[in-house]
Amino acid sequence: MKPDYSKRDEFYAPYKDHFFADFVDLEYALYDVMVLPEKKIEEIRFASHMLWGIFCKVARLLPTLTKEQLLALGLREEMLDYLHLDYLAQMAVLARFDFICTDDGRIKCIELNGDTPFLVQETFEMNEKLCAEFCVKNPNDTKQFIKGMSQALFQTMQYLNKTTTPKVVITGKEAVNDIEEHCQVKFMQRVLPFDVEYVPIKELIIINNGSQRGLYTANMERIDILYRPAHPIEFLLDDVAEDGDRIGLQLLDLVRDKELAIINAPAAYLLQSKILLWLIWERRNDETLFTKHERGAIKRYMLPTFLSDAPFLDAGRAFVKKPVFSREGNTVEIFDALGDMQMASPNRHYTDNLYLYQEFVEMPNLTIRLLDGEHMKKWLIGSFMVDGNACGLACRVGNAITEWDSHWLAVGSKYV
Repeated sequence: MKPDYSKRDEFYAPYKDHFFADFVDLEYALYDVMVLPEKKIEEIRFASHMLWGIFCKVARLLPTLTKEQLLALGLREEMLDYLHLDYLAQMAVLARFDFICTDDGRIKCIELNGDTPFLVQETFEMNEKLCAEFCVKNPNDTKQFIKGMSQALFQTMQYLNKTTTPKVVITGKEAVNDIEEHCQVKFMQRVLPFDVEYVPIKELIIINNGSQRGLYTANMERIDILYRPAHPIEFLLDDVAEDGDRIGLQLLDLVRDKELAIINAPAAYLLQSKILLWLIWERRNDETLFTKHERGAIKRYMLPTFLSDAPFLDAGRAFVKKPVFSREGNTVEIFDALGDMQMASPNRHYTDNLYLYQEFVEMPNLTIRLLDGEHMKKWLIGSFMVDGNACGLACRVGNAITEWDSHWLAVGSKYV
């Protein structure tokens, strides 16, 4: 039985003050649930667990490379002095894999959002409400999310050698600038079980010298720990004050000097780089690096990825071209087996990046209901890792390239 679309507005109305069911001209949150078999959910969790260990293992090897090698892999030179800042139990306490669940039953990882993944509020708050509405089981573990984010706080206190109560701040854009980001940040502030102050990112103050050196609120309270769930490290590298000061680098200097701790830690920058997709595939048969089970997981759940399109053209296989640092499908192109472009993102903000070439796998189709009727779309599963645990699934529904204008669909399973 199809859901009654007329009930959508009624369902989301109680949450309108803190959740963006609609934004811009997009009916973002769907009034429905994708019901997946328990076996499929268990395999997605298993794939996430295995690949997390693999990605972290390879990422932690990167700082041992030479400067020239790191630059050749697409890492920013300004970031090289901060790669060793890996003070959490996990390289990223919060990250998200994106998987394609193909029509023939395969599960294929297309990337890892290793630093500041979105879909957090949808996964760990709204998913439970949709599942209750449609009387299906919620597969997502909000308690694990809260526990993992809380443990990261205590790990940063150890990094700072902080024995007194720290000043903890969470930051992001204000609602008027980015409602999606604002809602995610405020959700995290709301559920964390300790005193966390929200400070808009534009109000943070950096003092870079003297006895007051540090990061401050607008009221000049010194900040010890900063949650930055929506401001990526690669954005920090380009943050510049009106007077030209590289304030993003100054903030990283504070972290390096243990004047401040940020969550995720700077090492998450390495997990955000899609160069790991190539490095892992390139070393997939290396018995000195990967265990038998890890090698099996790579071949089962990852896609052939190269630094050139030549292997795909030689084999007559379709492929995707993507920058090593990009988000929301930005600057992504899809090519057919002859090398002819079939689709490209209209947004091209990452053209200065190194590019990867990954085997193209068709996303499955799904019919969704919107205000103007039914639409055939593609769907993609996000799998959250929180403190090393696979504990949350999210479904995005959009086009062959999943961009900012995709829809969110809750995920559930049937009660046995």
